[in-house]
Amino acid sequence: MLLFLLAVASVQPAHAQTTVTAYKSQVGVTLDGTVQQGEWNDTASMTDPTSTLTVAFKQNGTGLLFLMSWPEASQCDTCYAGIELGGLNNTGHMGGPGTAVIIILLSPSYNKSVDEAIGTGEQTPIPVEEFNYRTQSVCALGYSGTVYTAECYRPFKLTNAAPSNFNITVGTTLELGLAVGDFSAPGTHSATDMSTYLLTISSQTYVANSTSTVTTIGTPAASDGEPSIYYYSAELAVAVVGFSLLVLLVVRKFGRG
Repeated sequence: MLLFLLAVASVQPAHAQTTVTAYKSQVGVTLDGTVQQGEWNDTASMTDPTSTLTVAFKQNGTGLLFLMSWPEASQCDTCYAGIELGGLNNTGHMGGPGTAVIIILLSPSYNKSVDEAIGTGEQTPIPVEEFNYRTQSVCALGYSGTVYTAECYRPFKLTNAAPSNFNITVGTTLELGLAVGDFSAPGTHSATDMSTYLLTISSQTYVANSTSTVTTIGTPAASDGEPSIYYYSAELAVAVVGFSLLVLLVVRKFGRG
């Protein structure tokens, strides 16, 4: 299912960019679409007023972990949320013809809840599979109460990735866009432009303070500081035997389709 982004979309106007930090992970995460106790308390989270999307990012040394949650009054097969990652030369919504961005979309309508697309401005993004590239992110999407929650992992080392799906690592800074919408109502989604937020991948650990803009998620729990073993398995599978065997590994070991 394609995401149609037309000129009538609600887009936040450009202003001074706010930095969102992906801190070094101290607590392992299980990709199940449900926030377990303490999983995301080792980084800051933020709720964007334009898209209504709450996000949190951290890195475990091999890849980027990210949390996305947004309100929906009821379960909706055509609803979606997305983040857009681009270089530091974008100024508008969804990048442009010469400054493509990669879009990571979460929706119940997708197989395995996630797909990635190439965005080149105010037009329909093109799924990376149409160019024979692979979606790099692995996600789980859940619904509870009136909120969708997605937990994702994107390895630093990519395999058969689209050219605009550039490698990131600790120390990288990207432009970040956020969007929430409904495929059945094309062009009416709410989104920020690429000059709203910067995402920086930090080697530092998170220390909460009174001035931090944080949405508390769960309660801190004791941890040995190691990410879930799932991520080491995922990274190894991607690097050595490819994404198709990674899917088989996930299906057999964790029972997710």
